[in-house]
Amino acid sequence: MPAHRRRRRVALVLLAWTTAALAVNPTSHSVIPRALSAGDRAAIQHCTLTEDAFQKLLAVAKDAKANAVPIDIVDPHARSLDETAVHLDQHAEFRALMSRHGLTTRGFLLGEYALLSAEFAVKYAHQPNFDASMANPANVALYRRHEAELDALSGDDVDN
Repeated sequence: MPAHRRRRRVALVLLAWTTAALAVNPTSHSVIPRALSAGDRAAIQHCTLTEDAFQKLLAVAKDAKANAVPIDIVDPHARSLDETAVHLDQHAEFRALMSRHGLTTRGFLLGEYALLSAEFAVKYAHQPNFDASMANPANVALYRRHEAELDALSGDDVDN
């Protein structure tokens, strides 16, 4: 699958079908180390998604898509999850989305980045110079269990 289709699929599934493009080069180390603080990177790496947490993230994505609520978790100006949360919380539709699913904005972001790092570890581990160490092994296993479901939701059920 071409790199541009991979980035599109990541944006559709993991960023809850936002209108913003995810500018990630799959052969780079990833957007996460450059965009977040060291504390946030550690929190993402140590975050272990449960099946329930994954299902909540999935429900948020479906709700956002059904109700056309744009979510952009990649803020090029933010240097922390907290800064991104402040930006997202400025939008009433987003706050209502989080409320409907019993999530905090920071918790949602942490889960999304944990899932994103797991997907990158699965999809791009074969790329030269790609650092998959950000991904929690338990999240990689969870991602692998749900990979077909995520591909189907994104409309991209072809093999990579």
